[in-house]
Amino acid sequence: MTIESMKNIQFPEHTYDEWKQAAQAALKGKDFDKVMKTPTIEDITLEPLYTESMLERTVSDVDAQTATVQSGKFQTSWIVAQEIAADDAETFLTLTKDDLARGNEAIVYTSAHPFDWSDAQLEELAALIARYPIYFKIIEEQDPILRVFKMLTTEQQEQVQGVIHGAGTIEAPPKVRTQLIDTLPTHNAGGTIIHELGVALSMMAETLKEQSFHQAADQFWVRFAVDTHFFQEIAKLRAFRVLWQAFGSAYGEQSPRIPIFTETSVRSYSKLDPYVNLLRAGNATFSAVLAGTDGHTVHPHDFLTVPTPSSRRIARNVQLVIKEESHVSHVTDAAGGSYFIESLTRQYVEAAWNYFCEIQDAGGYSEVKRTGWLTDDIQAKWLEREQQVAKRKTSLIGTNVYANPQEPVKDAKIDPAHLEYMTAKRLATPFEKLRAQSRETTIKSAIILLEPLKAVKPQVDFVQGFLSVAGIEPEISPYLSSADEVNRFIHSEELDYAVLCGSQETLDKIVPGLKPQTAIDVAGKLDSETLASWQVHGVRDTLHTGKPLIDKLKDVLSLGKEAL
Repeated sequence: MTIESMKNIQFPEHTYDEWKQAAQAALKGKDFDKVMKTPTIEDITLEPLYTESMLERTVSDVDAQTATVQSGKFQTSWIVAQEIAADDAETFLTLTKDDLARGNEAIVYTSAHPFDWSDAQLEELAALIARYPIYFKIIEEQDPILRVFKMLTTEQQEQVQGVIHGAGTIEAPPKVRTQLIDTLPTHNAGGTIIHELGVALSMMAETLKEQSFHQAADQFWVRFAVDTHFFQEIAKLRAFRVLWQAFGSAYGEQSPRIPIFTETSVRSYSKLDPYVNLLRAGNATFSAVLAGTDGHTVHPHDFLTVPTPSSRRIARNVQLVIKEESHVSHVTDAAGGSYFIESLTRQYVEAAWNYFCEIQDAGGYSEVKRTGWLTDDIQAKWLEREQQVAKRKTSLIGTNVYANPQEPVKDAKIDPAHLEYMTAKRLATPFEKLRAQSRETTIKSAIILLEPLKAVKPQVDFVQGFLSVAGIEPEISPYLSSADEVNRFIHSEELDYAVLCGSQETLDKIVPGLKPQTAIDVAGKLDSETLASWQVHGVRDTLHTGKPLIDKLKDVLSLGKEAL
């Protein structure tokens, strides 16, 4: 076959219905909707396949949505805004210059304690901020670093760009934005994408009660945390830009561009197997980049304990690798035109606008916070998310699946400079507490083979994975073919806890002969009647897919002895 003939090949066109029929045949009677469609925490259903017809709008509407997203960006690339860890002004200046030379693109100041600045040091900082954008997080309203603006000439004042996050009124150069619309508290409280977007609009509406639209819009900047749900997070940032345009239209104004700053969410970060946090950070960062963030911060993989110079360098390189290797910084909207992303963006826009209206009808942002209405709504979704992780419907690699019991766990706290993250709700927290409990407990456990290992290997692997979440490493017995052998093994090993692995037929034969010398569970799901009849023989419970991890593992650990 020649190249020319290959170019002339025409592939047959197929409809969604034809694809669905083929998929249903492959499923062999299983429910198509349950198997192939995925409900999200925001009550939006993700389809297995997206087509143009699913956009439910004309091509011009989709083009308008894409154009809105693209016009909202300040440039095709984004600002690498990695934090600097310093204890004094001199160290801050030294590290800042070093980081700028190594790929950082902003002067990021987030100290928990204001530094004492000399005039010479402020002049040196002034020279830097005239060249690089700033990202200041001010803890105290009269932070001495703000005197740096007085060191600037009138011409330099016009050149300075960036954002400031701080309490009270801050006098800054005209191109430095000081009115933060911060969705991080909502995210860290457990909020969904719809909560974040709706709250952002409500915060803006509240600000506009005291300022004119253009006066406020010229000072607005927005901060989002980006989680590991790759496509949803892309759609979230794109949806905000569409919502911002709709928000302006509701006020009869043309919405100007406002910068979106993002950072990796700590919601899925874990102290257990912390290097997996690198994968989470990379995933979240690529989402933010594809969504069109204007500035991004990657939290180091050991952010929950004490970041090191090495981990900070790796965090910075996450962005640099994406920027240099993917070439996405040369594309204004890499996700634009995707049927999936455009559909998801539209669904988030509609759901978030409805939620914004709901907040306004309830009295506005401050009122729903005061009454607890917003807190209760967010908490309900957080409990749902926790249950998904507890039942392993959602995976946290290295934490609730593929846990490494021998991985050392650091007990250090989050750096004081990050007070806002200390109370952030994290999915890994209950599992970290389990591991802490396991360090205080000695439990002698075993997986008992009622059939040769090759026959029950899937059960053994499941039980090992289940128990490893709590740091429990069970012994694996030899093949024991009778109840007497099992009883002798339990007695000789002085077990606190054992799990039986075997087929239903084998269990029916062996369990009646057991003498309850220890706590025994069975691998696999049993009906309640069978389990009740076996309890007199020492069988207490079952381990199976969908079993809530936390409560069960707490129960298992309670069978052990206090560690010396």
